[in-house]
Amino acid sequence: MPEEIEDAELRDKAEKIVEAKAGFRANVFSYLIINLMIFVIWLIVALTTNPHVWFPWFLFPLVGWGIGIAFHAWAVYGGARFEGRREDMVQKEMDRMKKDQGD
Repeated sequence: MPEEIEDAELRDKAEKIVEAKAGFRANVFSYLIINLMIFVIWLIVALTTNPHVWFPWFLFPLVGWGIGIAFHAWAVYGGARFEGRREDMVQKEMDRMKKDQGD
């Protein structure tokens, strides 16, 4: 019975991870498509208007949303690794403390 609970918990964790990765991929896909459209709009307007109006305003949403993508990537891929290392560090510290108490 305990194995079934562990398998169910493991499956729940795996489903959450897969869901987070799928959400990240969807976010990146929409980031690329929408920012490409914004760039094309900027390019068309820049080419059809006064040549002195080449202010690259498309960079604002590109960079702003890009920062959000970076944090999303960290949450999905980088944060889990840090949590694993953190847990290892906590376990090592607990082992050290137990050893010190035994001496």
